[in-house]
Amino acid sequence: MNILSIKGGKVVDTYSNKIIQKDLFIKNGIFVGEKNLTAEFNNATTIDAADKYIIPGLTDLRCHLEQPGLSFQKSVQSISRQGLAGGYTSLLAMPALSSFADNPETLRYFKDSICKDDMLDIHLSGCLTMGTKGDTLAPIGSLKEMGIVAVTDCPNSPQNNQIYLKAVEYASMFDLPILDLPRDYSLSPDASAHESLLSYKLGLKGSPRISEELFVQRSILASKYTNAKIHLTSVSSFGSVELIEKAKRDGIKITSDTTSNHLTYTEDLIEKYDSMAKAYPPFREESDRLRLNEAVQRDTIDSISSGHQQCGFNEKRVEFDLAPYGVLGLEQSFVQLIKNSGDSEKLENSLIKIAKKMSEKPREILNLSELKVSEGKTADFFIYDPKAKTKIERDEESTVGQNYPQNSLEISGAVIKTFVKGRCLYDKEKI
Repeated sequence: MNILSIKGGKVVDTYSNKIIQKDLFIKNGIFVGEKNLTAEFNNATTIDAADKYIIPGLTDLRCHLEQPGLSFQKSVQSISRQGLAGGYTSLLAMPALSSFADNPETLRYFKDSICKDDMLDIHLSGCLTMGTKGDTLAPIGSLKEMGIVAVTDCPNSPQNNQIYLKAVEYASMFDLPILDLPRDYSLSPDASAHESLLSYKLGLKGSPRISEELFVQRSILASKYTNAKIHLTSVSSFGSVELIEKAKRDGIKITSDTTSNHLTYTEDLIEKYDSMAKAYPPFREESDRLRLNEAVQRDTIDSISSGHQQCGFNEKRVEFDLAPYGVLGLEQSFVQLIKNSGDSEKLENSLIKIAKKMSEKPREILNLSELKVSEGKTADFFIYDPKAKTKIERDEESTVGQNYPQNSLEISGAVIKTFVKGRCLYDKEKI
């Protein structure tokens, strides 16, 4: 029997926007109220959480499980470890699994053979079109029966508007949200960077903002005319923010996220052709980064994803334009967004806001049950210590993905423990 008590922690409640200090009690993966405590709690394992914050587990809306050159099982295990270290207790897997999730057999294999008890929860998305190629609709009804919670072709986007609209209408019949990573390939063929003076200087083919914005507007119109639940993932352009803002004012049912890395970094990271920082969509300019941060604060952007996509050194160590897209995000997403400068009021406001964007809102978008640190709820949570440090650096000897946007990173504040169903699956002190 798993019995646990956590003493003195400050509980972050994103639903009431409050932080309350209280003791917590957990039995068999469920939070127990003090009035229901029994004698067995006298022998409970006790954790001292004084001066630390208890936060509902994070849920990621865009995570790619496959790493080129690595077995799928090992890739998933690595991603689970990184996610737990970042405070994630669940994630939405994009449809490129051991094979594409466009048939029930692939989903069944993943559930039976890949998912393990010592991992975070992995929710599955299904392909919107067969093989995410954008040509033929996937059997969404059959995929829904296997338990998918969303459909998407991410990191691709159907280029045929007729196919996309039919797919949106089809998915809506099953009340499944549609995730789209918007990009018009005809305006950005073979692009490897943001189209700007820097990309011209480096001699790289650029992806203009309009290649994203055209497809943002496409999804807005599709949602308007079909009333479908469409979610735009990894928005990167300030023009996209303006389109989404107007759509929300007009009452259109559209939601969106941006990645923690796009809120933090700009195209300056690739100035020396560092292919490890080749992200998808590309990092853009400071004006975009500032507008994205403003949109998060004003709730124009609903949630924050990691955009986690593992690549090894061997795959990335080629000419910049030949290197695959992808940067890591799970491990540092939460801590790099928290304003932890010693001002407790700013810290707590930041914790509430970012936890809402990374825990509450993603689950609402995916129609998943809410996570709250309260009686009767599943004990999925993590402990954040504002006095600890998060240190991350690329390890050239590692076979798993090391494509962090920066070579090394040190941040004030750290996730020190992560619990899934009441079990501690990550402990910083034991790493």
